[in-house]
Amino acid sequence: MQQAPDIVTVTLNPAIDETIFLDTLQVGGVNRAKCLHRQAGGKGINVSRMLHHFGIPSTATGFLGKANGEIYKKFFKGKQIEDAFVWIPGETRPGIKIVNESNRQTTDLNFPGLKPSIEELDEFGKRLRSMIKPGRWFALSGSLPQGVSIDFFEKWLLMLKRGGAYVAVDTSGEALKAAIRCKVDLIKPNEHELAEILGHPLPDFASKVKAAVQLQHEKGGHVILSLGSEGALFITPQNNLMASAPPVKVVSTVGAGDALLSGYLAGLLTNRPATDGARLATVFAWCNLERVDRKLPSQVKIIERMTRINIQPLSKMKSSTRS
Repeated sequence: MQQAPDIVTVTLNPAIDETIFLDTLQVGGVNRAKCLHRQAGGKGINVSRMLHHFGIPSTATGFLGKANGEIYKKFFKGKQIEDAFVWIPGETRPGIKIVNESNRQTTDLNFPGLKPSIEELDEFGKRLRSMIKPGRWFALSGSLPQGVSIDFFEKWLLMLKRGGAYVAVDTSGEALKAAIRCKVDLIKPNEHELAEILGHPLPDFASKVKAAVQLQHEKGGHVILSLGSEGALFITPQNNLMASAPPVKVVSTVGAGDALLSGYLAGLLTNRPATDGARLATVFAWCNLERVDRKLPSQVKIIERMTRINIQPLSKMKSSTRS
């Protein structure tokens, strides 16, 4: 019997997502909301959610607040997600997204998260260590909360790598730099996050490709560079690919990057070839853009949509960046 896919998602700074839809956002004026959608959120939790809809169970860990945890407990119970969070005093922060439907722009209001104590950090480290086994994937996504230093984050990454786990990281700034130093197996920056850590702009498509390929050569593993509505680059030791979806009617961009990562991980966990992994990742992001509740359609629909993803090999650009 084939072993079930095995993955742990890590969300150190989760947020309860509250998405507010407006016809038009008037800054400094009175705005009347059309509707509010509230759900358990956090980047790693979003990855677990999408994997569940594809039939892949996961374990989720990180820090959650006890005071308003019922929404998460209900969520975990209704999905194939094992709760391995460290529950700490206080409330998990809200993450408010204001969707202006007139121009399809989303405004984010990000609150500071809970600050774990030293004892709670130690408990998380022990819990993470207990889940390590060779070949198991760990996906660490999102920002670091107050009290979690880069040193802590880097120590956890190295612990996972030394234990033989595969590590995917979707973060930004100093945490992303730490992931690169630790040579994790997969990173997923967007173009702005990559430009930030490189210290210079990426003004055109060729500069983005060159930067992503160079980064992959330096750190190894997989580099996914999200390019928003243009699609994404999937750079691996074997393939350099550009994937894009047909035009999409966007309901909300919230969680699209998490969906992209979860689709690619689903491809790796089910041993799909690189082109199918890029297609699957792009379909996950496509489906996420079309609805606020972040659900996938049927497997039949997913397979049909995969045939509509445009895949472009970038082999010529790959060879030119090496010269």
